[in-house]
Amino acid sequence: MKIEEQYIRYPNGVSERMLSGRLGLYWEESMQDWEFTVSDSRRLSDFLKIYQTELDNDDDKFTLMGLIVSSFDDGISEADIEMKELWEVCRTILEKECFLHFSIIKYWSLLEEKDTENVFSITLYMREIWDKVEVNFL
Repeated sequence: MKIEEQYIRYPNGVSERMLSGRLGLYWEESMQDWEFTVSDSRRLSDFLKIYQTELDNDDDKFTLMGLIVSSFDDGISEADIEMKELWEVCRTILEKECFLHFSIIKYWSLLEEKDTENVFSITLYMREIWDKVEVNFL
């Protein structure tokens, strides 16, 4: 087993349901890719506040971070001041909790893709995080 395999996680339906109720977001049991479907860059401040002040369960934190990063991906092109400040908060969390969020960082970094025309809006930001935390997974 490669060392990084122990850090692979997936969103949790129980957490999705709980967070949907808490955040007033759509959720149904058969839903796939909840974090992409309900992402909303206008609510990033709320999402980050709840992440930082209300969650103590790793499954809930991982699931909400997936929604946060997806919301940043949607809103990254807006490039307003608040978005940049919120990204700094998110970046700090991702770097500090890189073991918990390994799968999110790796997924959005698209490390195998060399053509930057074929990546997510947030990929270059996530690659910067990967460059800082990669040493933890060697």
